[in-house]
Amino acid sequence: MTQASIAPAVTHRCPVPGGVLYVNELGDGPLVLVLGGISGDRDAITASGDGWWQGLAEAVNPGKFKVITVDYAGGNGASDVDALPTTIAEQAAYISTALQELDWIEFHAVVGGSYGGLVALELAQDKRLQFERVAVIGAAHRPTAQAVMLRALQREFVRLGDAAGQPERGAQLARALAMLSYRSADGMDKYYPNPKDAVAYIESRGLRTVERSLPRARQLFEIFGPALDDYRIEPYHIEQPTLLIGFDSDQLVPPSLLHEFHAALPDGRGCHILPSTYGHDGFIKNTADYATVLAHFLEC
Repeated sequence: MTQASIAPAVTHRCPVPGGVLYVNELGDGPLVLVLGGISGDRDAITASGDGWWQGLAEAVNPGKFKVITVDYAGGNGASDVDALPTTIAEQAAYISTALQELDWIEFHAVVGGSYGGLVALELAQDKRLQFERVAVIGAAHRPTAQAVMLRALQREFVRLGDAAGQPERGAQLARALAMLSYRSADGMDKYYPNPKDAVAYIESRGLRTVERSLPRARQLFEIFGPALDDYRIEPYHIEQPTLLIGFDSDQLVPPSLLHEFHAALPDGRGCHILPSTYGHDGFIKNTADYATVLAHFLEC
């Protein structure tokens, strides 16, 4: 089956405590749950080829697997809940509930990138859903001090914007700082020879997030950010075969942290650190570089 022959995704509206979660299924075969970054939604991979994480389709083949994607509770998608998830465990519980509503319990694999990598780890240790294997890209068992500091500054921008009567500008600057932390210094220098263009780029990314939804943008910093800061998991709780992928220029999840994580896993199946000019965003931008490794892990 080629990607061109895959039918459009089927969207499910799943009741969860205090709201609904929207879930997409695409393709056919063993279930593979794909969990994207903090600002992602369920349109990570699409039949039309325009998903925001579309490059992952080369490894997570909708012609071989049934790919499941979600809108995070309180995130940028259409899902809506009364009680926003303040921890990774609460986010994972919403997703687990939704998937159990669909009678999807046994999964071939879960693949998580960045924020989604932490949700994947939480689901793997929770065991209400069964995963044969776990692949984590750009995420680890604990945050670094630098990542926590950067997110603290993002929240302070939001607060200062409120105090100045400019909440949109505060959230825009917070997102701009987040974008700066996602990218590498070498990459920004390479892709923006004129530094003013680099400034315009991160400003534009911030503006786009605010224009999409100011309340949702604020939640990324005030709710999702602290959840990232507070998350810790004991590696020995992840009993499934686990693949780790990271990037040499990632300042949020550096190679040293991934090696530490992999060494403590009961069944680590490799810690692949790839060169990237995109820093943390390598999980989206460098899919072609890790697709073969990931595809082999999913198939073996």
